[in-house]
Amino acid sequence: MREKEPNPFIPIVISILAGIGWAIFILLYTVFWSTDFTLFQNIIIILVSLVVVGGLIGLMWVVWSFRAGKSSIS
Repeated sequence: MREKEPNPFIPIVISILAGIGWAIFILLYTVFWSTDFTLFQNIIIILVSLVVVGGLIGLMWVVWSFRAGKSSIS
């Protein structure tokens, strides 16, 4: 008997929440903490935070896809 196919519901929800969390971070950062840095430093902080969030979301989807692929082979 085959297992049911993996549901992408959890990774989708985590991706949405991570995007919302990143947007909230950027809003709070620009309002409260960005005045201590130059424009270039602010741009770098925003880009690095985007890369970190994107990397974590990408890693989560890679893990999910490996699990989905492994269950479809079995």
